[in-house]
Amino acid sequence: MRILHALAQRPGKTGSGVFLQQLFKTGHEKKYEQAVLAGVPFSEQNPDIDNLDMNNFYPVLFETNELNFPVVGMSDVMPYSSTKYSDLDEEMFKVYEKEFKKVIKKAVDEFKPDVVICNHIWLLCGFIKDLYPNLKVLVLCHGTDLRQLERAVRLTPIVKNKVPSCDYFFALNSAQAEEIFQLHDIKKEQVITSGSGYNPDMFYPIKKEKNKKVRVVYIGKICNYKGVPNLLNAIDKTDNYKNIELNLVGHGNVEESDIIIKSIKNRKTEVNYLGAISQDKLAEFLRTTDIFILPSFFEGLPLVVIESLASGAKVICTDLPGLDDFLGEKLKSLNAIRYIKMPRLKNVDTPYEEDIEAFENSITKSIDEASLEIINEDEYKINEVIDCLKDKTWHGLFTRLERFF
Repeated sequence: MRILHALAQRPGKTGSGVFLQQLFKTGHEKKYEQAVLAGVPFSEQNPDIDNLDMNNFYPVLFETNELNFPVVGMSDVMPYSSTKYSDLDEEMFKVYEKEFKKVIKKAVDEFKPDVVICNHIWLLCGFIKDLYPNLKVLVLCHGTDLRQLERAVRLTPIVKNKVPSCDYFFALNSAQAEEIFQLHDIKKEQVITSGSGYNPDMFYPIKKEKNKKVRVVYIGKICNYKGVPNLLNAIDKTDNYKNIELNLVGHGNVEESDIIIKSIKNRKTEVNYLGAISQDKLAEFLRTTDIFILPSFFEGLPLVVIESLASGAKVICTDLPGLDDFLGEKLKSLNAIRYIKMPRLKNVDTPYEEDIEAFENSITKSIDEASLEIINEDEYKINEVIDCLKDKTWHGLFTRLERFF
């Protein structure tokens, strides 16, 4: 069995890129022959995928004479220089399609895959089916692809026309599965809820020493739709702010990121901006973290929530659609995770102003409750938490996909 992994943007840099890396790693362990097709800048072509034979790497090169713009990102805020799909004009789209199809043809003709695992229900999966209608294509939804249907409206009819030709679509949770079915002209049996995964060899708990202050960490893009400004406001209102340190891990490439980062110096709470760090460093950092917080207004199924729980951190998170259903009731009863009520949204990721105060107050309350448990050294049944995650590894996810090869 030969698998071609396909991603229209850079591997390893975002959630979908980590999906590709980890599914490739699991496929290697299971002795599958594998290749990768991905969009990368001409100046940074290394895909950063362990055990990938570079003869089986098929890059679509951006910032070249042919594609003279940065990699196009599924999010409008990416952790690297990127182009928005909504900014592609007709000429840009034509050359984008031409270059991807040229590389797809090369990859399929040379590598001869039996199945393609394509990330995002978007343009790339349709390009593959245009060229090879009999090649089995499994498509992974990451949530951002559904959001782009509203963002990049000029491309929406193209996507909706091409998507039904694909074979199966894999959702992160049941709510997303229903949304995929409602948005696309496909059969219900084509949509499978497969969930997400984590690497237990990288993310695991240790017996940790008590930190001088309660260590709270946010990991993700530093931008408004992730709720970072609201987190900064909320943490300053906590009763325990003198005993808390907040660490921000990640970066963004938009003006709002700079504004948020500059605002850190005016906070009552100790706030450290750490920038982006490698997966290895992130795993190490999470093992010493007390509380992970994600106040985001939009996500698919955030990997970092599972990774934080697996590393021994308590989690505070917005009640993102499908997350509670995926993780289950027991984690709440163990005080491993607390959900914050999402404010009403005027569009896919922008809250109504009148809801923000209550939202920030909920964050404050949850941080106070969780930090007090840390300060008081309340019993935390980490072994039971890990037991709740045993079916949520990358091996578990790969096995769920494998049934459809």
